[in-house]
Formats: sequence, structure tokens, C-alpha cells
Amino acid sequence: MKHITLTILSLLTAAQLCAADHSYIWNEVYPNYKSQIPSSDFTTPDGLFRFTSDKAKGVSGPAFGEDSKAGLLYRLYADNTLRIESLKGGKISAITFVIGGNGHYKLAQLTPSTGAMGEPYLGKDPTGTFREYKLFWNGNTLDITFTVGHECEYGIDCMEQDKTGEPGTCMTKQIIITSENDDPSAIEQTMQKAQINNHKLLRDGQLLIERNGIIYNLTGTKVE
Repeated sequence: MKHITLTILSLLTAAQLCAADHSYIWNEVYPNYKSQIPSSDFTTPDGLFRFTSDKAKGVSGPAFGEDSKAGLLYRLYADNTLRIESLKGGKISAITFVIGGNGHYKLAQLTPSTGAMGEPYLGKDPTGTFREYKLFWNGNTLDITFTVGHECEYGIDCMEQDKTGEPGTCMTKQIIITSENDDPSAIEQTMQKAQINNHKLLRDGQLLIERNGIIYNLTGTKVE
């Protein structure tokens, strides 16, 4: 029985911790951006996340802008802040900032209010045609604020052109957010599956459990 109980608990834990990736490519989120540039503060079309940006201590403020190579870029400049909130209860566990177009020139580090940044990816897009850098964050929160570094740290201006003191930027073409599954039906389905696969049997006056075709006694020992 102990073995059966642990199995069911494991299934429930897996369901609760099930995570989903939500990808937002700004060209797709705002397909009419050429005629109507969106606000830098918005809620994603699926209603899952709210983005709130601020000029803060920066010289230039956040804005969307067209890029000849990357399409629409969400542009954050030195010392700007970006707040991302989960609106439907699923805690955010990872965020990937995909940097495209002109964003690789002065790319800065991000400082998160919680969690930690990982090692950046400073390479090309899947086609191997364009530079496409990535910044990674991991944590566990419903609400996080990022601050853009004051100076360039990963961009080619400071890493390859020896231009020191250049103001930093974070210009994303896409943001991928990983959050916990906030759909309670997933847990219910897992419980139903566990119940279907486990059956009580009475043999010679002894209560047994059949799980996936294998019979166990109440101590969890397999019965031949």
C-alpha cells in the first residue's frame, strides 16, 4: 500500500509542477505594428502576463520599434526597468530574452529583483544567418522586475570593438516565459488516471491491490 500511495503522490506532484512555455514573438503579437506601434506597457493576448516598463533612471524610455532584420523589437535602454507579472496564478520559473537585429550591438546584463541570470548565449539564429543573442533567467515568482545594465556588457561594441562606457540596451524580438501549469484539470486528470490503474482485490480473505496488471499486498510487496 505504501508503494501505491507513493506512486499516486508522485503523479500528483508531477501534475502540480508541470510547466508550459509561452512564446511571444513581437511581430506575431502585434502583426499591424507598421501602422500602429503598440504601447510599451501591455498584457499578452492570452491574458497570462502583464508587461510594465519604465524609463526609471535612464536617459531614453522603453519603446517598440521596427528593425530591418528582426522586425519588431521591444527596446529597453540603460537603467530602464521591465516588470513581468503572472496574472493567473502560475508562478514564473524561467524567462528567455531573445535579442535580435540591432540589439546585439550594446547588449547589457539584466539585474532581476528575484531569481538569477544564467550564462548568456552569444551566437546566431537557428539558420546561422543572423546574430541572435539570448539572456536567461531562472527563479520562482509571480512578479519580477528587471533593470537594464548601465553599460554594454555582452554587445559587440564593448566585446569586439573595444568601445568602453557605451550605454547598455536590451532589445528583444521574442520573449519566452516558462510558468507552472495553473489548470486544475491537469491534477484531476492525473488522479483519475491513478484511480483507473489501481484496483482492490479480495483473494482468500486478503485485500490486495492490482496496479497496471501487477498485484501487491497492503505492505506494497509484489504477490505472485
